[in-house]
Amino acid sequence: MEFFKQTELPGIGKRFSIKLSSGQIVSIIIHHSGKREIYVLDEDGDVECTVTLTDQEAREMGMVLAGAFYQPVAGDKMELILKQLVMEWVELPPDSELVGKTLAEADVRKKTGVIVLGVVRNDEMIPTPDPKNFRFQPGDILIVVGNREQVENFIKTFGVKKQ
Repeated sequence: MEFFKQTELPGIGKRFSIKLSSGQIVSIIIHHSGKREIYVLDEDGDVECTVTLTDQEAREMGMVLAGAFYQPVAGDKMELILKQLVMEWVELPPDSELVGKTLAEADVRKKTGVIVLGVVRNDEMIPTPDPKNFRFQPGDILIVVGNREQVENFIKTFGVKKQ
């Protein structure tokens, strides 16, 4: 990044401009209302494209850009990870010990070693459920990750079904 510039826009909000190594400039205007406008300009300052986002859309995109959902890993490290890491989608039957409990109450990580990455409930994805407030319901589909032994232990301990 060659430069980062912040400009007050009286009555509108603020503009943030970033010059990329490609020579392009990305200019983001954040309105007082929360709306964001993103402009990509070429080296001559001509607009190549624009995007308008709501406040919520901008926050979600920011999480993606910040690496909250995906962190690229170098090839050799990725091979090692993939050999040891297992991701499984499992469904909670009504008689599962997890139903009605939070991650903290069930002590999932301590008992089994798995991490619950997300839950699909009624066609809605809930990423990284809050360990103290999110309560599991019958029919929830959990996305869990760990090594093979941890995932099998999770399935056995909590009586869930592989998808």
